[in-house]
Amino acid sequence: MLASGGYPWTVIRVEDRTAYLAALDRASIGMDIAPFAGFIAERVRWSMEQVAG
Repeated sequence: MLASGGYPWTVIRVEDRTAYLAALDRASIGMDIAPFAGFIAERVRWSMEQVAG
């Protein structure tokens, strides 16, 4: 969805797996989307910095 909106492909690194799954659990089980949105936003920012180089 992000790529179709003009954002670069965003990779969730293996070392971020635990944080990703925790944020996803809070969003899907705890109904708290903020940690997941923040996590994805940070990964998108990082990806955009890599593209801008």
